[in-house]
Amino acid sequence: MRTGSIRLFKIFGITVYLHISWFLILLFEMSSRGHYYSSEIWQFLEIVALFGIVLIHEFGHALACRSVGGSADTIILWPFGGFAYVSPPWRPGAMLWSIVAGPLVNVILIPVTVGIFWLTVAPHVALTPHNFLDLLLNTPATAGNLGRFLSRVVLINIVLLIFNMLPVYPLDGGKILWSLLWFVTGEGLALRIASVVGLLGSGLLAWWAFNSGQIYLMAVSAFLIFEAVNAYRQSTRLMMMSKIPRHSQYRCPNCDQGARVGAFWTCANCSTHFDMFASHGQCPNCHASFMNTEIRCPECRAVSPVSHWFAAATVDPIDQPKS
Repeated sequence: MRTGSIRLFKIFGITVYLHISWFLILLFEMSSRGHYYSSEIWQFLEIVALFGIVLIHEFGHALACRSVGGSADTIILWPFGGFAYVSPPWRPGAMLWSIVAGPLVNVILIPVTVGIFWLTVAPHVALTPHNFLDLLLNTPATAGNLGRFLSRVVLINIVLLIFNMLPVYPLDGGKILWSLLWFVTGEGLALRIASVVGLLGSGLLAWWAFNSGQIYLMAVSAFLIFEAVNAYRQSTRLMMMSKIPRHSQYRCPNCDQGARVGAFWTCANCSTHFDMFASHGQCPNCHASFMNTEIRCPECRAVSPVSHWFAAATVDPIDQPKS
């Protein structure tokens, strides 16, 4: 995930990377923009502000995920936005909070950016919705480059919030839809519905971008379609896995999901297929121990030793899938 990325800094235990393709977007934006500012340095600062808002948004996701017991240690800034690599506990409530916290940051930024813009450009003007909108869209020339820049920052934050809340997977709006449906239908079917809605929405966005000649939006649409297709495939896997019973005593130490029942493991010594948890962490044929072997949870993708999955209880009731 860090291939082609530059490490920027680390804060709160979270490392931030910048993908090198960001510089292509920087060059494209710098060359395609009109003469909105009297100096190109303000155009550069506007793009930096865009990615700064995106970065704060992603920190919202990461810190919220940690607050519910999940893990988050990496953020990558891409040309199409940012991505926080989060692994919240695999339950709808924890997932929902980890997702909602990102847009919530943008909501909090609205009064902050609006206040700074108003106090800088026209503190003597009464701040009403009509006056504010007029100032924002028709910033007076006397405000200079700083006033124009601050108006763009306000617009960037609002547009990002509205766009990101569209119910199109993998945007936050689509993931919120997934989490809400999860409470009712289970994760697999919920993701199936969210991915289909995402495909339809991305297709409409691609059609609009093509007809209006918006090259950047066309690229964004292609990315959204690709991610929605991947989500659809993941939903198929989740729906199949939901039919497999679980060991209720042996749980992932990260997401607390019970291990699936089945001979999914192959002994490296004798090639015997066996259920790692039914046989208490050892091969039933050659008795090789795998308690210290690190395995990846199929739900949250976290890696941990087999021994961490074992609880103190000796009885192993099996949870059957709900019909």
